[in-house]
Amino acid sequence: MTVPDTADIGQIYSQGERQLGGTVGHLDARQEAALKAVWAKLLAHFDSTADTPIPVDKSLVRLSGLAKDAVATDDAAAVAQWYADHAVQVAEVKHQLVRDKLYLDGHHAPLVPGAFAPLLGDPQDSRRFSSAFWQACMRYASPDTYVIGSLRATEWDADKAFAHVVHSVQRRISQEIDRLMWEGDLLMNRRISENGLCIRTGCDKFGYPVFVVPVRLNIARERTDADVEKFAAYSLEKVAQLARKHEGRAVLLYDFSGFKLENVDLSFSKILITTVQELYPYTFSATLLFVNSWLFSGIWKVMRGWMDPVVARRTMIVKDAKALETFIPRDQIPTSMGGQLKFQYQYVYPTTDENAKMFDAEGRQRAEHEFAASVEAFSKQTKEWVGGSQSYNNESRTQAAAAFDSAAVELDPYIRARFVEERT
Repeated sequence: MTVPDTADIGQIYSQGERQLGGTVGHLDARQEAALKAVWAKLLAHFDSTADTPIPVDKSLVRLSGLAKDAVATDDAAAVAQWYADHAVQVAEVKHQLVRDKLYLDGHHAPLVPGAFAPLLGDPQDSRRFSSAFWQACMRYASPDTYVIGSLRATEWDADKAFAHVVHSVQRRISQEIDRLMWEGDLLMNRRISENGLCIRTGCDKFGYPVFVVPVRLNIARERTDADVEKFAAYSLEKVAQLARKHEGRAVLLYDFSGFKLENVDLSFSKILITTVQELYPYTFSATLLFVNSWLFSGIWKVMRGWMDPVVARRTMIVKDAKALETFIPRDQIPTSMGGQLKFQYQYVYPTTDENAKMFDAEGRQRAEHEFAASVEAFSKQTKEWVGGSQSYNNESRTQAAAAFDSAAVELDPYIRARFVEERT
């Protein structure tokens, strides 16, 4: 069943059928023409920017900790000296990262390689647009899905969608999202990680994973602005990658139970909203706000002003478990929100063996070679489609997308640290 992009999220979930219209395999003629137009622009952009790398100038990795001072994590002597010099700071929980906690507890072996290696041979201080684009596409079974996300966000305006993709990729490069995921949990604030400020619980009606943000646990005085900015970027990218097995979709559920004045944090809210709109326009099937606090009404007026129309239509306020059941089965709603899902979050720290493939240089080289070959094959088929009259999902291009999907899955464990959800 095709549901138009203008339908609000309550209508879609009430009907109880996935929104297939405007997705890979379910494009009408107008939508396919827009997709072709964006790909034509992207292919030309790959060529025109090949010799003009984009600088990493707002790295989230280098905001704090060892990375801020460019200390290699596999240089034991330099690491020991850094911790000696910063003993007072890292002893304070507000400033303590997961990596700091592990080190202070005697776990000194590096959990990820000390020398970060960007994908496809890019240098550490910049990335080619094309390299970052294809790495972003790894979150989806088909590169078309990434492009379609921007088309849906701009209501199928090809020029605006192309600009959206370009901005999205440039932001990923500028903030060094690839290295953020390479380091993983280690760069996160210890208290935020242990509290579970973004946790996976159950699934919605369509089988998409639900990620809950317990807003009462976000207290600005207990962490730094840099920590929350890193956490927002890391968590949303993590959700997008974990959603890969679920058609690339997920539900974001903000739990405002117990919300107090100390939890009011408009800067954090704005970071989340703008990041979703700029980097993850397709990922969230719904954003639900579970609200039972009078404080929220004023905040909502501000938050809604930051949302574009597409995100606003996918966002809904729900006030009790019955309203939540429109989107999530009762047995998948946590008991804390009136449901039947008994869920107790416990943060499990990274271990020395979970990222073993990241240390396998030969294995990565093979996987990266296959990935590069799949990119070349998909690009070739896309160029032929753009310049011809076949459908976007012709057999050759569909096979190339499947090869890209397989190569991306194979490469993944070599270029990012495992998530807490993957070790529990």
